[in-house]
Amino acid sequence: MSKSQSKKNTGSPGFTLIELLVVISIIGILMGIIGPKVFDLLGGSKATKTQAVFKSWITQLYQYNEHYKYFPPFLLQDEEGEAVLLSEDDANHDKFLAALKGKKWNSTSLTWESLSGEFLDENRKSREFHSFSEDEFGEEGFLADAWGGRDIYIVVDQDGDGMIELSSSTGEKIIQALKRENDPDIVEEARDKLLVIRDKVGIFVLNDLSGETDTQNVFSWNVSKYLGDE
Repeated sequence: MSKSQSKKNTGSPGFTLIELLVVISIIGILMGIIGPKVFDLLGGSKATKTQAVFKSWITQLYQYNEHYKYFPPFLLQDEEGEAVLLSEDDANHDKFLAALKGKKWNSTSLTWESLSGEFLDENRKSREFHSFSEDEFGEEGFLADAWGGRDIYIVVDQDGDGMIELSSSTGEKIIQALKRENDPDIVEEARDKLLVIRDKVGIFVLNDLSGETDTQNVFSWNVSKYLGDE
């Protein structure tokens, strides 16, 4: 390289302060436009993942029902349509795991143990119907949705008619949660249809009002068709 070329390259101007500010402004504008869409996509991805997990659990609950001729006993304690909340106490959570895994979950040591007592009642042959993966658990060793929320609800068909009529309390929780994410008038118009699950098992999470997680409404069954989202 000649000396003249070296001097020419050394003297090449860089970005001026004004040019840098223009670039930063453009990036800011683009982030304002694209950012919300990215967050929507991420939220949608988590909803899809959560629903996929729920459907997997339902498949195994069907296998359980086929094998034992009934659903796990702890899901049959209340009237049909009254949802069981897995995070309500550790017993319900661990009974669900016992029913599908055939082992007792120790959330402290994060290990599986043999069933005994009330947990053996949920799966008397200790048969494994579902092998739970690490991704299905939250940070504290409890089952969680993709946002980390633990408030997972389950309802099952108890009279064998192939569908579930939600109780007034469970139904109202769902209606109010849907109104927070959809046009309230549309939700209210579809109320009667939304209060019936045309399946033998329903699993869902509702948007988190506490603000502790970003959990959104996710249902194992299709509610979108009643809300004009399809």
